[in-house]
Amino acid sequence: METVSNQHEYVIAVVGAGPRGTSFLERLLAYVERCSPGQRRKLKVLVFDPAPPGPGRVWDPNQSPLYLMNTPASFPTAAPSGGTRRSLPASSCSISFLEFCATAGFDDDAVSYPTRRQYGTYLAWINKEASAHLRGRGVAVEHISAEVTGLTRQNDQYLLETADVERTADAVVLAIGHLDAELAAGPAHLAAQAEDHGLHYQGPAIPVDVDYGLFRPGQNVLVRGLGLNFFDLMIQVTAGRGGQFRLNPDPAPGQRYTYVASGDEPHLIAGSRRGTPYRAKTLAPGFVPSGIRLAHLTPEVTNALIAKHSELDFAAHLWPLIEQDIQATYTQYGGSGTFDVIAYAKPFQHRSWTSPQEYQQTLVQWLEDDASSSAAEEDSPEKMAANALHAARLQIKKLVADRRIQQGSVLRDIEGWFEPLVEGLASGPPVQRIEELAALARAGIVEFLGPEPVYGVDTTQGAFIADSAAVQGARYTAEHMIEAMMPPNRITQARSPLVRGLLDHGLATPAVIESGGQAHVHKGFNVTAEPHRLIHADGSAGQIYVLGLQLSSVQWGTAIAAEAGGDTRGSARALADADAAAAEVASAAARGQDLPSVQDAVRVQ
Repeated sequence: METVSNQHEYVIAVVGAGPRGTSFLERLLAYVERCSPGQRRKLKVLVFDPAPPGPGRVWDPNQSPLYLMNTPASFPTAAPSGGTRRSLPASSCSISFLEFCATAGFDDDAVSYPTRRQYGTYLAWINKEASAHLRGRGVAVEHISAEVTGLTRQNDQYLLETADVERTADAVVLAIGHLDAELAAGPAHLAAQAEDHGLHYQGPAIPVDVDYGLFRPGQNVLVRGLGLNFFDLMIQVTAGRGGQFRLNPDPAPGQRYTYVASGDEPHLIAGSRRGTPYRAKTLAPGFVPSGIRLAHLTPEVTNALIAKHSELDFAAHLWPLIEQDIQATYTQYGGSGTFDVIAYAKPFQHRSWTSPQEYQQTLVQWLEDDASSSAAEEDSPEKMAANALHAARLQIKKLVADRRIQQGSVLRDIEGWFEPLVEGLASGPPVQRIEELAALARAGIVEFLGPEPVYGVDTTQGAFIADSAAVQGARYTAEHMIEAMMPPNRITQARSPLVRGLLDHGLATPAVIESGGQAHVHKGFNVTAEPHRLIHADGSAGQIYVLGLQLSSVQWGTAIAAEAGGDTRGSARALADADAAAAEVASAAARGQDLPSVQDAVRVQ
């Protein structure tokens, strides 16, 4: 194996060239452009990723054009734009996705839902431009198309290993994104049984990594999960196989399409604990519609609570305020009576059906009603109340990141029940997908299991089985089963040899949260305050910076992108994180301003 090192440069290794690695390059460029070459040491950046620079795996520009983002075009950015530039100065290639669309010939309608490969094209452009501009300023940038499989400490530097080469660096930025994960006990048992009986089990995975071609025409496919990954599966095995969604003349909302099958579709039998998909987003414009105002969960109220209690309990101090804002918004937009947001999220609790056919009719009506409610925009008090919940989530994210909420309450309340509640009501697909699903259900291509479905393997039949106690006579068999969800973002389950090695060698530790007198191992890394550096097993911290999903121990609900023009303490925090890491390594590269060496790193309390 070739080993390459350079003692005359300050070397930064960026592990992961996806959105967050790309934002780091753009932020580093902003610092380099504000200082002259004479003010710093010679700088070199090594960028490691086997996936394309910029989009990474998730946003690959070569993926199916059928896959949509679940945010409107006005939202995402990998670089500061608009009001964000008041906190984070722009670089020479700082533009948002929507600004890029206008120059790239893409649809630049702010409320449209772009394809994921269009966003990937933008990310590739940002990465390429940032790299080129850094080189133009005398910074060596090298993209290495390889997976980093090992990271160890070597004197005052870090040694990064790939299959073919070893490289040394003075600082490392981990921007590793979604990782394959070991299956939990239940799914692992299903997978083992499937293998014993010649069945096909697909565990949680990034949609672009799933081979949907294994599902043959007419075959039953059991699906667990009705979130965003389900809609990717749904569209790929229907429109992706030649089926057509034909627009009906003068359609009512929820009945826009009739599906004309190609004959190549499998038969999807899908279920979730709620029994329903995520609710569609409203067509009212804006990431949070402009009319939404929180009157109870305000900075003034939360600051007063913090002054009184120091650390807040989500259920006791914050959830009552959120409920008041939900109710006030519901009433403001024409709703009557008390709006029970829990019942709205779980509409089929305590209900039963006498046949599968009755349940399908119920679900089709639910889909049509949900689409109609989304299309009503501000005339739907339910959707506007759900957007008040969404607005509240953004405020809760700030409080979590500022460590104003008790860690035990974050674990028990926010991650335990608030997160799935808000995900199901405010993080759903564009209404187009609900309209399409309704058409597929009417055509019999998709069938639904009841609430709280149970999945297993019938060893006698040699088939997967699934049923729901709420639906009489609902028992389905199949040769295929797919978990329509992303791999769990839990570092202790990661299959990544890099992450495993970091944990094994003590360069990283999982965060531990105290709750109810017990210590709980959290899913994210144990890190310092911003800029977030890994805390080693001995309590010290060197120069390994963390961006993105693995910061879940200090940030709740890390987003897929920063909001264009967003608040760096809130919806644009991903950019603030990248900027903080870039600022510190840029300072380390400056002459006479070296950070402490790894061996001299200050112990973190």
